[in-house]
Amino acid sequence: MPKISVIMPSLNVAPYIRECMDSVICQTLNDLEILCIDAGSTDGTREVLEEYAGKDARIRLIESDKKSYGYQMNLGLEAAAGEYIGIVETDDFILPEMFEELYACAKKQDADFVKSDFDVFTTFSDGRRFFLRYPLKMGSSVKYDQIFTTADYLESMLSIDVFIWNGIYKKEFLQNNQIRFQETPGAAFQDCGFRYQIALCVQRGYFLSRSFYCYRRDNITSSTYNSNSVLYNLAECRNLLHEVQKRGAEIEQMEFLAREIAVIAHRPYIELLTWGSPAEGTKEALEEFRVLLKDFMEQGILNSSTVTEEMWLEIKMFVEQPKLYDSYAHFQAKVKAENLREFLDMAAAQKEIVLFGSGYKGACIYCLLRNNGVNHIAAFSDNNKKKWGSLYLGHKVEAPEDAVRNHSEALFLIVCGGYSADVQRQLRGYGLPKERVLIYRWTDIPMDCTNMVIREANRRIGK
Repeated sequence: MPKISVIMPSLNVAPYIRECMDSVICQTLNDLEILCIDAGSTDGTREVLEEYAGKDARIRLIESDKKSYGYQMNLGLEAAAGEYIGIVETDDFILPEMFEELYACAKKQDADFVKSDFDVFTTFSDGRRFFLRYPLKMGSSVKYDQIFTTADYLESMLSIDVFIWNGIYKKEFLQNNQIRFQETPGAAFQDCGFRYQIALCVQRGYFLSRSFYCYRRDNITSSTYNSNSVLYNLAECRNLLHEVQKRGAEIEQMEFLAREIAVIAHRPYIELLTWGSPAEGTKEALEEFRVLLKDFMEQGILNSSTVTEEMWLEIKMFVEQPKLYDSYAHFQAKVKAENLREFLDMAAAQKEIVLFGSGYKGACIYCLLRNNGVNHIAAFSDNNKKKWGSLYLGHKVEAPEDAVRNHSEALFLIVCGGYSADVQRQLRGYGLPKERVLIYRWTDIPMDCTNMVIREANRRIGK
């Protein structure tokens, strides 16, 4: 029995498949079964997989007669002989020690799953790759280095960790709980039902603060950017509710699902309005979501005590005032898009930019700027004397007074969070005019800062 069966679904990923395959076959854990499930690629992907399978006996190429991510994944689960299941999406890649580290932890903890942080990455216009760590604890209920159970998910008002490929799952656990993927057409958002089934069944989950998985954000054909997201999410929620109710869900589980479905119902719609155009049928899908949420509210499993106050206001508006909500969603999306575009345009018009703050947030803002063609970042500055003279992301970290003297015509963009107002006064005290000092107040979420949709939207309108 292999220690891990790695399931790798593919469809027309020729630009990325060699890097992905190399990262899996070169794992420090050699005892792997590698299941490549191709759904009829026509761009050379299949030929590359055949080449690799001919050289490595661990690789098995399986043909999928349906272009469905869920169907491909289920083919892999059925064929898998490993003790644990890993998932690698074929436009991504992984670090050499990923499966060795995760498997060692899984065995030590006798875990149903072990998951870790990961890195999102994008490619700048000059060809340079840039990586940002995505901590699982960011906005989720995750706690590191301790056993995590269904109760931990149910008791938190924060959402669950929504990624599936950054971990391994015990095959016996999946089989015993009949956890599978829904086999709808396409390859977008079909991990939704899988992750919630995991959350509702797990007794021994474990999270590591290490990062092994590299998640690509510069593939504009990725499902992340799919205009059908609301429709796909609705299909996943329908199926999930059917499965859970068939098994006889307890009240706490239904309250948990109602809360999660409320988020899934309307948040992706605002994202679509911000950077793209919702697909045909989105309006009808939103209406069906309203019916679901109204039913939850009438049953008492979705109410003001099970969600935050802000979220409850949005849910009430979404369910009870559809026209008002739609106006609210359009306005919120319009303001978000305009604000960010105006900021990027303003940044692009500067002679130089100095980023004040050489920590994680500084890296996120640096990525956002570079990812959208703002390349004239002259330096970083910081009040931490230990950093002075060092390099951060290839740029010198300068003492604040030196930075003001060396870059007197630059825009100083303050990205250091809670101390921003103090830094603003400090820089003004060094003689910088008001218009050359700006506190950064836009997004610092890694997914947003590596978002290709922003770049593509700007390109389409000629910016």
